[in-house]
Amino acid sequence: MEQAENSGHGDSDRLSSLPDCLIHLIMSFLTAQEAVQTCILSKRWNNLWTTSPFLDFDLCKFMCVGKPDDTEWDNTELEDARKITFDKFRDSVSITILLRETSDLHKFRLSCKMNDWLDHHMLIRSWILYALKHNPKVFDINVLPMDSLPHGAFTCKSLVEASLSAYTSVQTVEVINLPLLKRLHLNGVVLNQGYIDKLFSGCPVLEFLYLEGFCEEASTIKCQSLKYLKIQCYCLSGDVEKRIKLIDTPNLLSFCYRTCWNGIGHEMLLKMPSLTHASIYSQRPYKGRSNIVLGLSNIQSLKLSGRAIKDLLQNELPNCPDFSNVKELSLNYLYLCYYFNLFANVLDHFPNLEKLSIQLVGCNIEGELHGKQEPLEIEPFKGTRLQTVEVKFHRSNVCFPWVMKFLQDFTGRSRPQINITGLDNWSSQEWDFEISEQVWQHW
Repeated sequence: MEQAENSGHGDSDRLSSLPDCLIHLIMSFLTAQEAVQTCILSKRWNNLWTTSPFLDFDLCKFMCVGKPDDTEWDNTELEDARKITFDKFRDSVSITILLRETSDLHKFRLSCKMNDWLDHHMLIRSWILYALKHNPKVFDINVLPMDSLPHGAFTCKSLVEASLSAYTSVQTVEVINLPLLKRLHLNGVVLNQGYIDKLFSGCPVLEFLYLEGFCEEASTIKCQSLKYLKIQCYCLSGDVEKRIKLIDTPNLLSFCYRTCWNGIGHEMLLKMPSLTHASIYSQRPYKGRSNIVLGLSNIQSLKLSGRAIKDLLQNELPNCPDFSNVKELSLNYLYLCYYFNLFANVLDHFPNLEKLSIQLVGCNIEGELHGKQEPLEIEPFKGTRLQTVEVKFHRSNVCFPWVMKFLQDFTGRSRPQINITGLDNWSSQEWDFEISEQVWQHW
């Protein structure tokens, strides 16, 4: 601290000698509260936070530290703690906004999850409106729950990136005009077909779209500009009429689709001629046809996960051409120990495969293997370019030796390197969309 105060008598305080724009960039890694606290470093820093184009307000940073075991809190203590926390958060946000100079924002982030949202509805809404009036380029709102988003969030012409997590309906939004928006993340927003159509017409340069907690009330996604699409839906409705039936994105490069309860939509049609990477997860078995595998025939990398993989492959693969461009294939939850014949048939559709990744599931009880194991009289894999096979298995999986013997015999012609990883616990995140997520974070 003394060194900082004496910065005017020497060049030891090089940080304070940086131009304002670089110091503001350093502040971009801090919450607004932490940025304000930098004013005590030296006179040089005294008012720098008031011109910072980065505002990050996070209620979690104000959480009270309670007793070692939170279960010892009674209801009254918890209620008092919540009130104290929000009061501190409210005062910090309000004072920061009040004292900040009226310069434009680059990024505004507000994370404020609480059960008594309605008690502070107008206040939090005013914070959001403040940000929208200062032309932000990056807009990140995470409020739970929320009855509606300000309409200005859909007409802010400066926005380049937006993330809206509010668990609300946007059906009342009449106009969407976001001419510069390239990246959009909607979490818990109920979407109907009318809103989807407005979204794409009002966002002419949209490239990244992530729909999370998406209740499928839209049957068609059609957009020329999209390059990366990620859909993660949890809708419990069994109504097939509310599932996506057509995705028409001619310039899409990466597609990730996860559905838990509904299963993949019946007769889903994919028009993605430029697609190179895809990841599909379906948890609920189904007996119909979706055409989803057929729509992925030109890709280079494919990941299939979930309990419904077997049904998906059995129903779709016989009618598909060979996936001649696929170099990397990942299969999770296939219960390989029970379906060697199916697995062999699958790989025959990937003649130029170079890397294969498998996660073994099932067969944790030795008795399960008897009576269910398919015969091993299978023709070897015809592909000759397979270089690497990665196998992840859980240490309780007693059928692992059977699987390894099958893989060695089946891939004998190409003689790939087989890498083995033992897992102590099953991770619910194994399905995650690795390829697209890397691109998403890097962009």
